[in-house]
Amino acid sequence: MSTDPLDIKFMQRFPKNLISNVTYFVLHIAIGLMLVPFFLDTLGTAAYGLIPLATSLTGYVTLIIDSLNTSISRFLTIDLQRADVKRANETFNTALFGTLGVILLLIPLALAVAWYAPVFFNIGDQSKTDVFLLFALIFGSVLIRTWSSNFMVTLFAYNRLDLQNYVNCVNLFMQLILVATLFLYLGPSLVLVGLSYSGAAVATFVMAFVLSKRTCPFLKISPASFVRSRLKEIGGMSVWVLINSVGLLLNTQISLIVVNKLFGEVAGTEYSFAAIWSTLLISIAALVTNLLTPMTYSYYAKKDREGLIHFTSMTIKIIGLSMALPIALVCIFSSQLLTIWVGKEFARLAPLIWICVAPVILQIMVSCISPITVAYNRVRSLVFLTLPMGFLNIILALLIPYIFDIGMYGVALAGFITLFLRYGVINPLFIASVIQIPVFTYLKKMLYGVGGILVLSVAGIALLSIVTISTLPTLILAGCGISAAYLLFVLNVVLHPEEREIIRSLLPRVFQRRIPSWVL
Repeated sequence: MSTDPLDIKFMQRFPKNLISNVTYFVLHIAIGLMLVPFFLDTLGTAAYGLIPLATSLTGYVTLIIDSLNTSISRFLTIDLQRADVKRANETFNTALFGTLGVILLLIPLALAVAWYAPVFFNIGDQSKTDVFLLFALIFGSVLIRTWSSNFMVTLFAYNRLDLQNYVNCVNLFMQLILVATLFLYLGPSLVLVGLSYSGAAVATFVMAFVLSKRTCPFLKISPASFVRSRLKEIGGMSVWVLINSVGLLLNTQISLIVVNKLFGEVAGTEYSFAAIWSTLLISIAALVTNLLTPMTYSYYAKKDREGLIHFTSMTIKIIGLSMALPIALVCIFSSQLLTIWVGKEFARLAPLIWICVAPVILQIMVSCISPITVAYNRVRSLVFLTLPMGFLNIILALLIPYIFDIGMYGVALAGFITLFLRYGVINPLFIASVIQIPVFTYLKKMLYGVGGILVLSVAGIALLSIVTISTLPTLILAGCGISAAYLLFVLNVVLHPEEREIIRSLLPRVFQRRIPSWVL
């Protein structure tokens, strides 16, 4: 059985997808910030500390689920792109019941972790039963959302990332509303926090199911469509995606732990001031780069290799030039940002921000082409090349600080070296070989982003040599001045007319009408 090939309407849906991405990003931060003082006031400092502890443990489960979703998204999108309804139903049901099997296996493990949490962690005068139920219910909410993610994948395949984000926004709102309501009527309790997470997960499960059925009505839940061979195929890719994610964690997340262990908690806090900017910039870039994945799968499914090469080359150039601006501004004004943000005594950490933040441009540009390895099912080969970089990062982080006696700066330098090797050499060369184009094709495009940072850095350092910037208004004014000059130069000199037209077409209509043609 087949139907018309799926048109993901990338250009038409990009503005909605982008706006919904930004909306979810802002809500996630805003609600997270709102809940912290609320929990502190109602539960107290000691009890509140158990909530982020419980949610952080679920992050390891989420890592597994994200790997499954990446694999399922790839296969389902390709099946729908090729209008193969029978195979799409097999993929959908194999993933649905396969994920259910994984959930059933994780339930005893989750309950065991929850049971021993009151023993393993310092819970103060909190009830052991309350702590057990908090952990159990939060783990339960994650497992419910894990199964609902199978329906979210359908939305991804249709490039309805806006609907995905609306489901995620409902989850945030439901958590907020439920916890506030339950606390108001029943009184503050850790158990009620867990119930609010679980209740929100059930609500979003229902919403994801309904939206999935409306978006793709011919996908039917049927145990008969479960195919073992498909499970092996999907599961095999998921394992390699997971291992690749672990390798990335060794490259990016291990540094803070090493600093804490080698140089103490004070150094760890100081190092986090730099690390948080890297994480923030990557998250901001992901608001756009995540929208590119369905298009990559679409080109692969249609066997449009030339279109894929053109699309990915252009996105590396545009995203690189765009993200070079905020990355360079953070580096240029690192001393001022630290002074305004956490105090003048921490301005000395400015060089640390340069080392941690500058290489992020490479990671962001490579994220534009990373879906190619999934589309071509070459994640396994990439893992063997990049996983050693994670272990190399640990080795260098332990050695460099003592060899050169530079403390936590040696840990940052280790991260710089390994991220450069991973994203500035291995990934772009390997991905170019996957689609059989000259190996330096993507590296050449990445020079635009790197060049943008270099030009901005020179201009910014020259500005600081003649102008004193010490207050927030002058910082904003200087940043706006540099941004305006840079954007006008890039839009009118560096980018081709076709690229400018594409950027304009992807913006929401309200911006298209108000931006003068001489600007874009």
